[in-house]
Amino acid sequence: MTEKKEFTYEIGGKKYIQKPMFLGQIRQLMNLMQGIVIPHDIDTMGLVSLLGDKLPLALAIVLTPEGVSLKDKDIHSLASEIEFEISPETSLQAVEDFFVCNPVPTLLERLGGMAEKISKAMSKETGLKNSSAPLPEEILPKETVSSGATP
Repeated sequence: MTEKKEFTYEIGGKKYIQKPMFLGQIRQLMNLMQGIVIPHDIDTMGLVSLLGDKLPLALAIVLTPEGVSLKDKDIHSLASEIEFEISPETSLQAVEDFFVCNPVPTLLERLGGMAEKISKAMSKETGLKNSSAPLPEEILPKETVSSGATP
């Protein structure tokens, strides 16, 4: 069974839609989250708490008013509007739905796999793995006679 990838919310008498994010939204969200460390075992309430006063802006990034294009939305004015119109239940639901729309662990796994493939391709292309010359043998000084016992 395929999970739903689009969610609709009624906030302040307007319809808002959440879909899988696009590159521009990812950039906006990354800028917003800069400096925030998210534990791997965090739950929805923990994430909402961690975002704190950034939650309305995060919601403004991932939610889009019906009929408005992503590039035309003003996330700051939208955040101000959402903050005083959205219920706590709808906020939590939108955060939970975010992870259905955007399977972050899968995305990170794919990016990691891509990085590994690029690294392998680069080392084949440049020959970096086998390009270093063998090190010369170590040259040690000849034994010297000691003039007494050494500790």
